Amino acid sequence: MIRLAAIKDYEAWIELSKEVESLFGPMAEVKEFQEGIKECIKNKNAYCVETQNHSVAGIVALDREKNEIAWLAVGKKFRGKKYGGDLLKKAIEELQTNGDIYVQTFSPEEEEGKSALSLYEKNGFEYLKKAGLNPAGVKTIIMIKKRENNN
Repeated sequence: MIRLAAIKDYEAWIELSKEVESLFGPMAEVKEFQEGIKECIKNKNAYCVETQNHSVAGIVALDREKNEIAWLAVGKKFRGKKYGGDLLKKAIEELQTNGDIYVQTFSPEEEEGKSALSLYEKNGFEYLKKAGLNPAGVKTIIMIKKRENNN
């Protein structure tokens, strides 16, 4: 089930961030990241996917001003269950009426990031430009999903 993230999900988000720090860079102990989580929750810019036993399996955070997916991760034990796709579809649903959607993700040559890259491609995102190294030293790119209805 996809739902708005709530303050009760803060600790789950911190735990999830620890799992992905090797790919994203330091987060869990960074004060700005911790404050960013709380702001995202307060401003209704984050969604979680919750399992039947009420575990938070993954989270997506949106930057509505930039019309971008700011953060998306699924816990290791929950991967391969389509939770990432569900979160991405929710993000697209929330952002698509505002124009083109952007995301910074892993470069195609980054082996550990291939599943994320594939997920974005399957959902209509295309390569836009190189984005350099992220805080973990991983090569990244910017992808764009063009607005489907340009009225």
